[in-house]
Amino acid sequence: MPSIIEHLPVYSGDLGVRKYLTGDWGGTRTELAEQGFLFDLSITQTIQGNAHGGKNTSDAVEYFGSADLTLRFDTARMGLWPGGLLTLRGETQFGHGVNSDVGSVMTANADTLFPLPNDPGLVTLSEYYFTQALSEKFAIQVGKVDLSRGLDQNKFASNERTQFMNLGLRMNPILFPFGPYTTMAAAAVWMPTDWLKVTTGINDNDPEGAVTRTGFNTAFHGRDWYNVGQEYELKIKPFDLVGHQRFGWAWSSRDYLEFESDGRLGLGEQLGPIRRLVRLVSLVTGWREPQSRPDDWVVYYNFDQFVYTEPDDPEQGIGIFGRVGWSTGESNPIEQFYSFGIGGQGILPERDNDTFGLGYYFAKMRDNLPDVLELDSEQGVELYYNIEVTPWLHVTPDLQVIINPGAGFQDRDVAVVYGLRAEMSF
Repeated sequence: MPSIIEHLPVYSGDLGVRKYLTGDWGGTRTELAEQGFLFDLSITQTIQGNAHGGKNTSDAVEYFGSADLTLRFDTARMGLWPGGLLTLRGETQFGHGVNSDVGSVMTANADTLFPLPNDPGLVTLSEYYFTQALSEKFAIQVGKVDLSRGLDQNKFASNERTQFMNLGLRMNPILFPFGPYTTMAAAAVWMPTDWLKVTTGINDNDPEGAVTRTGFNTAFHGRDWYNVGQEYELKIKPFDLVGHQRFGWAWSSRDYLEFESDGRLGLGEQLGPIRRLVRLVSLVTGWREPQSRPDDWVVYYNFDQFVYTEPDDPEQGIGIFGRVGWSTGESNPIEQFYSFGIGGQGILPERDNDTFGLGYYFAKMRDNLPDVLELDSEQGVELYYNIEVTPWLHVTPDLQVIINPGAGFQDRDVAVVYGLRAEMSF
């Protein structure tokens, strides 16, 4: 294939109809794209408040923002060789998220987790990877990547900047122990037919090689922690309505320490003191060393399915989605995870590009956590409506109800979280 990017973005147009605020730069942007240089910048800003329950409601209104810059270099359009694409992505955040007031396991704004949870001002080159298509049916990818952007994708629940805000409806958290954000990886994508895609990959699973490091410091030496996995995606069309079924598994060689929790989960307040106490007691008395497990595995399932579409536009309509995941409960404090919901686009007259979603998640904690924490499960519901003010500006009112926030920790009352998000493309 001559180029991985089949259709170039359209940058031109008047301010109210173009997709990018800064436009075509007098034709220069289109010319650069045609020569293989593509530039994308987006800024997302959010105001969220905790109106009831959770950990705290006093002054519990927070402003948060993030910026993402992506550069792509298309080797085919640069006149070098066909089927190659180099991608670089940098990001930063500013302000503070509301989850310290909500106190939930599933953060109320997944965007606050990247590049590092609640670390404003940090600027990172989060991703740098190369993709090479060897044919129209087979491609390989190597470099430092965000695994959640390539696996466990969902038509109605995958983008924390334009769809659901809550982590439990953005991705499957049961996968977190199998790859930090971000990590060195190599993958192969095979598409033998137009209805089947098989992705096979291996990635470094040492947190010391995560987003603030190059990844080379751990990928080829050190503790030799790695993860292998595979995902099968089937495209189906019952009654001529498009849907996808995804099945995946992963195995990791990493040593997981007892009471350890991924920073992307809001469990540091609960498990951190327990972990430190066990270590202190073991040092002073020799009574007990923190236990570890040498490896672990996980399986997951993901689907999206349109149930109605407009006759003249298959992107406008209503669909359903869901995620489920099961782990051993050894490496992940979450043993089972489920989320389901509905989503769609253009349900209101004359509002063809507006989108909406209503979703529910349930996270079951593992049974062998300390009884004193009284951790059991957390569940939540979220409703959003994404309004296209212009193609380059989207505004999203959002409402979340989180039941048992913190999975039972401190017996917190039901949290009601409201929010307003604005996403701009430059």
